[in-house]
Amino acid sequence: MKFAIYSRKSKQTGKGESIQNQIAYCKNYITSRFGTEHMIHIFSEEGFSAKNQCRPQFQNMMLLAQQKKLDYIVCYRLDRISRNVGDFAMLIEQLSKWDIAFICVQEQFDTSTATGRAMMYMASVFAQLERETIGERVKDNMFYLAKKGYWLGGTFPLGFVSKRITENEHSYCYLVQQQSEIKIVQKMYAFFLEYGSLSEVKRQLEQCKIYSRLGNVFSITAIKEILTNPVYCKGDTVARQYFLKKGADVTFSEKECSDKCGLMVYNKRNYTKKSAPRQNIKYWIVAIGKHQGIISGDVWVSIQKCLQRNSIKNEGHKTENNYALFSGILYCQKCGEKMQAKKRRNQQKIITFDYICKGKLQKKCCDIQNLAGRQTDDEIETLLLDYIEKNNHFCDIWQKWKQQNIQYDNKEWLYCQRQKQNYIDLLAKQNMSNILLAEVNQKIEELTRQQYMLQNQKEIWEKNQYNMIDKHTFSDLWKYLTIKQKQEAIRYLIKKGIWNGNTLQIFLNF
Repeated sequence: MKFAIYSRKSKQTGKGESIQNQIAYCKNYITSRFGTEHMIHIFSEEGFSAKNQCRPQFQNMMLLAQQKKLDYIVCYRLDRISRNVGDFAMLIEQLSKWDIAFICVQEQFDTSTATGRAMMYMASVFAQLERETIGERVKDNMFYLAKKGYWLGGTFPLGFVSKRITENEHSYCYLVQQQSEIKIVQKMYAFFLEYGSLSEVKRQLEQCKIYSRLGNVFSITAIKEILTNPVYCKGDTVARQYFLKKGADVTFSEKECSDKCGLMVYNKRNYTKKSAPRQNIKYWIVAIGKHQGIISGDVWVSIQKCLQRNSIKNEGHKTENNYALFSGILYCQKCGEKMQAKKRRNQQKIITFDYICKGKLQKKCCDIQNLAGRQTDDEIETLLLDYIEKNNHFCDIWQKWKQQNIQYDNKEWLYCQRQKQNYIDLLAKQNMSNILLAEVNQKIEELTRQQYMLQNQKEIWEKNQYNMIDKHTFSDLWKYLTIKQKQEAIRYLIKKGIWNGNTLQIFLNF
C-alpha cells in the first residue's frame, strides 16, 4: 500500500510536537496496523497556518492523491490538516471520490469507517471554533485600544511625536504636536485649498524651500499621504458622518465628537505587503485620539472629495507605457533627471513619441534637446541584438537572467516567511493589549498565498522549456517577446543611457 504522511507546525519553536515527532508517531501507527512493507511519502512544512489549504507541501500531496498514487493519508492530529470545517469537508469528500482513506493518529479517526468520518467532522468543528475564538479575541483587543485613542507605534506622522504614559500597570503612547512641523502640514493644506493640485502644492513647497524631515523635497506621493491622513482631521460630526458613509467602524458616538481632538485610524494599511498599501476604508477602525487635530472635518472631507475627483479625471489620461522600450533607464547629462517618454503627433499626424528630460518637462529647469523616441528605440535595439549575437553573450545572459529571477522569487518567499512568522509570534502572545493585530489570520493567509504564487513562478523558471531556449538565436527569441517582456529584458541588459543633447551613451550590464 501507498501512504502519505502529512506533518505541519505553524511556527518553529520548541513548543508542541515537532515535525519529526509527528512523522515518527505516524510511521509507528502504520507499522503497527499495516506492517512494514509499504511505500511512504513524507510531506512536512513549518510556518504555515491551517486556516486554508494554500500550503506548498499540502498541495504537492493532493496532487499525488489526485493522480491516485495513494491509498491512505495519515496525520498526527486533525488540526495539522485543517481548522476550517468547509475545507475539511470538501477534502474528505474529494479523497472519498479518489478511494483514499484519511487517518488521524492521535484522535484515532479513520475515514474508512462511517463512525470515523462522523467523529472527524465533529472534531473539525471544534478546531474551527478555536481559531475563530482567537480571531475574536484579537479583534476585541483592537477595539479596546481604538476606543482609548492610543498611538500603537511606527513612524510618527509629520507634525507629531509620541509621549508615553502608564495606566493600570500598562504602558501606552499618544501623539503630541511638534509645532515646527505642524506649520508645514498647515501650509500643505492651505496650498491645496488654494490651488486644488498636488503638483502645484509640490511646486509651492519647493519655492518656499520647505523640505521633509530628512531635508528632501516632498514628493507628490508624500504630499497626498499627508493630505489624506485622518490623524490631522478633527473628530467632529462632519468627519464622523463621512467615515460612517464609507462603511468604516466608527468607535465614538455623536455626543463624543470633538472639535479639538484629532482622529486615530487602526487597520488602515495592509502590512503583509512591502509597500503597506492602504486598505479600503470599510476595513478601518476610526476613533477619537488623545492628540489635538488641526483641520476641521468639513475642510478635510472637502479635500478628500477633490482628490477623488482629480483621481477619476486623471484615470483617462493614464495609460500603460507599452510603446517606449527604454523608458526609465535614460538620463539627461545636463541636469541628471530621467528622460520621460511622451507621445505626440508628427507633421503627418502620425502618433509617435519623444524622450524628454523630466527637469525640462515638469520643473522647467532644463533646456536640453528632446530625443526622438521611435528612432532611438529602433537603432539601440538593432545595435544591441547585433552586439549580443556577435559576442556569443546570449546563452550566458539568458542563464543569468533566469537565475536572477529564481533568486528574486526565493528572496521574496523568505521575506513573506519572516513576515508571517512575526504575525504567528504575535498571535501566540497571551497579553495582547498593547498590540494592534487586525485580522491576523487573514494576513497570514495572504502571505501564504503569496508564497504559493512565488513557488509556482520559481518552478516555471526551472522548467525545461527555458533551458531549451539556447537552440535559437537571440533575434529569433526577441521577435516573440511582448513589449513588456522586451522592456524587462532591456532593463536587465542595459544599466543606463546618458543623453547630452547630441549623442546617447549606453552602459551595458555585462
